Amino acid sequence: MPEETTAEARAPAEAKKDYKKTAFKVGLFMLIVFALRYIGKYIILAVDNAIGDSLTYTPRYIIELSVSALFLQIAPAVIGAFMFGWLGKGGTGLKVHYKVPKSNTRAIGNFPAVYGTAAAVNIVTLIVTFFIQQKVDFTRKLNTVTAAFEGDIWSALFLFFMLVVIAPVFEEFVYRGVLMDALKPYGNGLAIFTTGILFGLAHANFQQMFYTAVIGISLGYIANVTGSIFPTTILHAMVNGISGIMILLMSTNGVQEFILRGNSDRVPDGDMIWLAVFGIFMVSVIILMIVGFISGIMKIKQIKKYKVPKVFPELTNGKKTLLLVTSVPSVIALLMIIDTVFGISAGIIAGGAA
Repeated sequence: MPEETTAEARAPAEAKKDYKKTAFKVGLFMLIVFALRYIGKYIILAVDNAIGDSLTYTPRYIIELSVSALFLQIAPAVIGAFMFGWLGKGGTGLKVHYKVPKSNTRAIGNFPAVYGTAAAVNIVTLIVTFFIQQKVDFTRKLNTVTAAFEGDIWSALFLFFMLVVIAPVFEEFVYRGVLMDALKPYGNGLAIFTTGILFGLAHANFQQMFYTAVIGISLGYIANVTGSIFPTTILHAMVNGISGIMILLMSTNGVQEFILRGNSDRVPDGDMIWLAVFGIFMVSVIILMIVGFISGIMKIKQIKKYKVPKVFPELTNGKKTLLLVTSVPSVIALLMIIDTVFGISAGIIAGGAA
């Protein structure tokens, strides 16, 4: 993992002041990200109440998903681009960040390792969730993953587009782009792990935040090595694409009746082919997970052999992390994350509505 060299060492007080400005800005940005999440959530509720029963499931779902994408992905990317100087007067522009690196093919070849490692963490999270649910009503306490998709093909296609195009483009721009670029002068390791964890927290979902953090850290390493977010955007789309294909298959009548509702005798003969495709696809995904996990472990061992030179030595990584976490906007953002994950305000609102 190549590290950037630093200029002449500064006095600790000067270095601390310089880093605190960046930490404050990163914390402020995350505060904005979660404020937008709250705004988007309540706009969706307002739109849903305004629409009522005037629209069927598909157009309602597309409208709600569009509003969600606007507030969770598009708006943060635009705000981040101006806050961190990627756009606007004196902006660095986008071409340099989206250049196709010479090692692009090799970078994308890390897909099995990225997916397999994240999937292993996801399985562990699901197991932990299962055991906690035996003691606690987990669905009420935590902001869990949305229930199994049961929409039609058109809503599935729109969700596929959001997963494979919108999410990768805008999320990579934010986390492996503007945020990582802002933190890299203080150490590549700090930038990779911090933005990866922030990426996981931004999902604000107990079952998703752990494996998405692993994905974020993996993609951060690749972005650092290649010097580009082009391959990470492709990799992100590929990872999301697996879920997208699964959702497309689950939108067919055969899979919905057999897998989601357990009505094997109600599967139309013409839809049996989709059940077969779904089965083959799931077996392929399991094989990919196993091979990818082994590949991921091997790559982690290789990375550990590399000794990272010290960057920005005036402050230890522990002090940098503490300064980032304890900045005022970071504390507020952390409270927002806790509220979102545990559904505190959502529970109050639901109780009031009842």
